[in-house]
Amino acid sequence: MLVDVVVQGREQAADWIETTLLARGTRPLGNDELYRLAEDEVHLGPPQIGLALGVMKRRGDLLGNVYPFQLHDVAVRCQENATRTPYSSLLLLTPDGVARQTVIRETTSEMEVLFERVTEEAMRSLWGLQGRALRFGWPSDAGRPQEFNGAVVWLAQQIGIAPGIGFRPPRRKDGGVDVVAWRPFPDARGGAPLILVQCTLQSDILSKASDVDTRVWASWLVMDFDPITALAVPQTIPSGVLWDQLALRGMILDRVRIAGLIQPESSITGLDEWSTSIVDQLTPIMAGSDG
Repeated sequence: MLVDVVVQGREQAADWIETTLLARGTRPLGNDELYRLAEDEVHLGPPQIGLALGVMKRRGDLLGNVYPFQLHDVAVRCQENATRTPYSSLLLLTPDGVARQTVIRETTSEMEVLFERVTEEAMRSLWGLQGRALRFGWPSDAGRPQEFNGAVVWLAQQIGIAPGIGFRPPRRKDGGVDVVAWRPFPDARGGAPLILVQCTLQSDILSKASDVDTRVWASWLVMDFDPITALAVPQTIPSGVLWDQLALRGMILDRVRIAGLIQPESSITGLDEWSTSIVDQLTPIMAGSDG
């Protein structure tokens, strides 16, 4: 690798292996070469790589065919069209990942919109065929008004509830909510489940977990009970203190959960093109990518 990349912990080491595989295309990466690359490029020894491969196996067990990588006794490799999968796109969007440390130096509005679209598609599948979801973040491609007061009234109409009477600051863009998901009932009466999702591409996710204030939103939308709040992030979050802290504040939607919710036939505008472009930029700088 022609640039320095910091890899810490088994989750990030697994991400490094996965990104290396994306850069290689469908060519298998044998275990001996993997251990050599890990030592030479990111200064990880066999024990750390062994743990990382264990993380990859767990991801594969959880996601099944949705997981775009294959582990064999003597090698790892990508599945066909691995780059063009939601999982790989989330991998490339991950803060402190290889892509974000090398070819993606700054978070762009395009990346934010793409991640919100991925999250929207995942949340639409949460409650099956009757589930509904939309991007509430601005700029919107769903037709919401730019001005916040009008946007909340528009959102209430989409859900089928009344807007509240609470003051809606005109300078706000989305009230901390990037995606809204709900599951209407056939009788169209109140009491339908509702989720307000904050999406972030930041590394510091704990501070973002409380961005959605349900008391404020209860004044903006007439709801029979408080909505569920959720935090969506493109990285994986292992069990431990951080997961426990986040879980106390709302639903956690990490890479594995988001990728597992998206239906195979789903098409997300702009995602494949963006991911292909990033992998094309990664290929020349990833060690072992040219044979």
